[in-house]
Amino acid sequence: MDVGLSRVMKMFGDWRALLSVCVVVFVGCESTTLSPDWTRLEPPIVAPEFTLPQLDGAPVTLSGLRGRIVIMEFWATWCGPCRISTPSLDAIYRRYRDRHVTVLLINEGDSATQVRQWAERRFIAPILLDRDGDVGRLYRLAGIPELFVLNQEGRIVYAHSGYSGGLEHNVGLILDELLTAHQEIPRG
Repeated sequence: MDVGLSRVMKMFGDWRALLSVCVVVFVGCESTTLSPDWTRLEPPIVAPEFTLPQLDGAPVTLSGLRGRIVIMEFWATWCGPCRISTPSLDAIYRRYRDRHVTVLLINEGDSATQVRQWAERRFIAPILLDRDGDVGRLYRLAGIPELFVLNQEGRIVYAHSGYSGGLEHNVGLILDELLTAHQEIPRG
């Protein structure tokens, strides 16, 4: 056994104590920065306006959500990575909806029947239908999934293409930033 490791083992008694220390150290070191594949738009740009039908509800107009942070993901039933990202976004919606955050899951090109079968009532976040892809063209989608984060003024502040893991962590960091910044704005 390595001399340094023996010394550490003596200090901590046995391997279980050492493992506990390592877990505490690594868990406490969670990253506080966004993954490099997230793009911050500087300056933020006004999000194109749209109204889309909801899968099971009234149509949603983007301007009707002003004052809320809006996370929009464009997805499709045939998209493998979307099977991971949409449940994560629904979890974010459940966690933050009472803090003026809305998640819009915008389906690109599938029929309402296909989306309903795929979703199987698993989601409470609004699912919108962009059957003809008109809204996707407005947002100049490069692929699926593609995600945009809008601030409370309806401006796109972050964009992300594809799925690379860490979605809940990265979106959580962005939401914490936007919610904190909004609280710091002096009200007249």
